[in-house]
Amino acid sequence: MILQSQAISFDLSDFDEEAIKKTVKSQLQAFAEDDFDQAFKYAAPSIKKIFSSPDNFKLMVINQYPAVYRPKKVTFGDVTTYRNSPALNVFLVDPDGNFVTATYMMEKQENNDWLIAGCILSMSDYEQI
Repeated sequence: MILQSQAISFDLSDFDEEAIKKTVKSQLQAFAEDDFDQAFKYAAPSIKKIFSSPDNFKLMVINQYPAVYRPKKVTFGDVTTYRNSPALNVFLVDPDGNFVTATYMMEKQENNDWLIAGCILSMSDYEQI
């Protein structure tokens, strides 16, 4: 019973899971094209509030997220739960050849769009892609 109450479950439809993957894929494509105005559109309101403009967002991404900004390889994992929210794991090879897992925290908006509410990078010891 305790385990059941601790587990957070989301009833995400296949459509939701595909929409989450599409959002992250679209932002990665915008980064590849250096289109930070477009990339910023995939950020949740809380992220937009923190960075306030696509230019500020660009500086953060380029300086702190090279694996996301310029991945050598990208493989999408499954939608899971992270910190009580839906999340998507994306397995990357960064510009230096390191294996990185990017965990994208997702947030569903009132209009049913999925936006990115944060991204946590962790180094991997082995190739997951």
